[in-house]
Amino acid sequence: MGAGAKELMHFLLNQMKSIHGPVETRSLQSPNLFSNMQEGFALHEIICNEEGEPIDYRFLDVNKAFEEITGLKAKIIKDKTVLEILPETEDYWIKKYGQVALTGETLHVEDYSKEIGKYFSVNVFSPEKGQFITLFSDITSQVLAREAITREKNILERILEDTLAGYWDWDLVNDTIYLSPGFKKMFGYSDQELPNSLEAWQRLIYAEDLENMLQCLNRHINSLGETPFYNEVRCKHKDGSTMWVISAGHIVESDENIPLRMAGCHINITERKELERSLEEERGLLKATMLSMGDGIISVDINEKVKMMNPIAEKLTGWTQADAYGKSFEEVFNIINEHTREKCENPVRKVLETGQNMEIVKHTLLVSKDGTERPIEDSLAPIKNEEGNIKGVVLVFRDFTEKKEKQEAIKYLSFHDQLTGLYNRRFFEEELIRLDAEKNLPLTLVMLDVNGLKLINDAFGHLIGDKILQRAAAIMRRACRADDIISRIGGDEFVILLPKTTSKEAEWIMNAISIETPKEKIESINLSISYGWATKETPDQKMTDIFKQAEDHMYRQKLSESKSMRYKTIDIIISTLHNKTLREKQQAERVSQFCEAIARALNLSEEEIRELRTAGLMHDIGKIAIDISILDKPRLLNAAERSEIERHSEIGYQILRSINEFTRLAEFVLAHHERWDGRGYPRGLKGEEIPIGARIIAIADAYDAMTSERPYREQLSQEEAIEELRKNAGSQFDPEIVKAFLVNVGA
Repeated sequence: MGAGAKELMHFLLNQMKSIHGPVETRSLQSPNLFSNMQEGFALHEIICNEEGEPIDYRFLDVNKAFEEITGLKAKIIKDKTVLEILPETEDYWIKKYGQVALTGETLHVEDYSKEIGKYFSVNVFSPEKGQFITLFSDITSQVLAREAITREKNILERILEDTLAGYWDWDLVNDTIYLSPGFKKMFGYSDQELPNSLEAWQRLIYAEDLENMLQCLNRHINSLGETPFYNEVRCKHKDGSTMWVISAGHIVESDENIPLRMAGCHINITERKELERSLEEERGLLKATMLSMGDGIISVDINEKVKMMNPIAEKLTGWTQADAYGKSFEEVFNIINEHTREKCENPVRKVLETGQNMEIVKHTLLVSKDGTERPIEDSLAPIKNEEGNIKGVVLVFRDFTEKKEKQEAIKYLSFHDQLTGLYNRRFFEEELIRLDAEKNLPLTLVMLDVNGLKLINDAFGHLIGDKILQRAAAIMRRACRADDIISRIGGDEFVILLPKTTSKEAEWIMNAISIETPKEKIESINLSISYGWATKETPDQKMTDIFKQAEDHMYRQKLSESKSMRYKTIDIIISTLHNKTLREKQQAERVSQFCEAIARALNLSEEEIRELRTAGLMHDIGKIAIDISILDKPRLLNAAERSEIERHSEIGYQILRSINEFTRLAEFVLAHHERWDGRGYPRGLKGEEIPIGARIIAIADAYDAMTSERPYREQLSQEEAIEELRKNAGSQFDPEIVKAFLVNVGA
């Protein structure tokens, strides 16, 4: 024991004597320096056999810290021997303490007590012969931590023996280091890319972590390996990403207490760190969720008196903590049955009687102090002490109003289509099973489809398409009866279930829809709906067959109506585009004329000439989806606007290909901005890969653009435009078609 420890013991001894008188009469349990010490403090009397050898010792007095650390109570152990209290006490404790009591020596020891199950750091001294005092503290956690470090070091040593992945070997004398190929590969480097140098090794580590790692490294070296070198640090991968690694090592060679060499490894723990981060985020999210739940909490004692309320409980009950404290739980927490309006049984009393957790029954209303009624849900649990005796009850409850409303809203959304407000496919399928019963026969199923919806979406955008669907849903609602089931089961598909409805009655309903549909128009677009139905009349018929029959009838009608609808829609698209800007109409007509002229110069057939004339009129039909502010911008377009306007050829392709007769025209429109040299868009076609119609439109469109007035530049003369065509023949344009066009214009 050091001089400082001896001085402390003599000071404590003198304090004991000055406060309590002789050692044998003083009590450590009175409120004084000893009873308030954090260290355990105990006075003992040694017991020897006839030969004067220590065989046991008696407890004379102990302080409160002794009781807390050992779990032994003073009133139980006082004047009893250690072997009476702890019969399995190791013999060496008695011998060591006896030596101190008999010789007056002091002793410091760290050891494990098997009886108490803890590690202790103990200072022992003798106040007078035959007695000894122990001043001790619980060091179990420190010892276990040291053992854990030792285990980790052993694990790392085994890893180093078993694998070279991430291995390094440092010559401390010459200050050189070897980095294994596995080490370099871990960080994304080949063996040649990362040099074997301390600078390269340290450069991998983030600066914020490097300083701490070097300090740990120096402590390990200076302690000759006694202080472990073990760090978790962030490192830089070659690809720029962050890695977490364990950096660990040990002195493996020394000479007369001079460390010569260290070896260690870096172990990639990035995945573990990511998992830890993810778990931490989840814990944070869970904590935030718990805090945001807005639960009220009330605790009561064994006499059912309110002891504590949180702010949410105050808000929901209308009672403040100050007013409620000491009041009867039933007075503060007034609950009634939602349906019978009778007062509910006191749940706290039931928990106190049974000792079991419980929940309040459903349909319970909390009546606040001001008479406000709220539906609530809650749970109660008994509060127990260490001995398991019930000391009170805690109640956790919440206002169920919003949750109830949300449940109703969720239930609604789970069975309804958000866009139209009709039932959705899930509800339809459940209702189909429910209604498929003999009592509902005849059961008629109607399939409906909005014609041309994709074409409308492509040309006018999904907002217009959504309005079309909403109008169609409104028509169906008006035509059907209150008990009929109308569902949207797909993008443009609807189904109506008509229980106890004959085929003839279904026809009347469909006629009503047919009359109303043409009256609906959304921005010059006429609504068109195809439909078909089938009726289950006998129990043996399968609804899958009825569904298929209705679907077949609907598609037969759609074949006859949808084509006409698409033609009308394309006419509307062209008309709408030309109404947006007169320039587009005039430009389309001129390009059409130029296309016809080129086609005749190339001696194409009359059918091909007609096709190209039509393609010229429609080549920019995709501009219907481009904002007018871009089409009429008086300055050059920026990159984003250029990218937007380049979409028009693909949009035009999607619009035209919806009609079989326009399939070739759609290909011409898609490719009319391709270039002869392959640098055009959208597909980068080259030379004769580009359809001839698209090559003709490209030249006609370019010539018209150069010779017509544009908001962002002045028009060129005919001679200047011809010169531009000649210059770009063979790069932008098909050179043979350019020649044919120039002959036609007399150049």
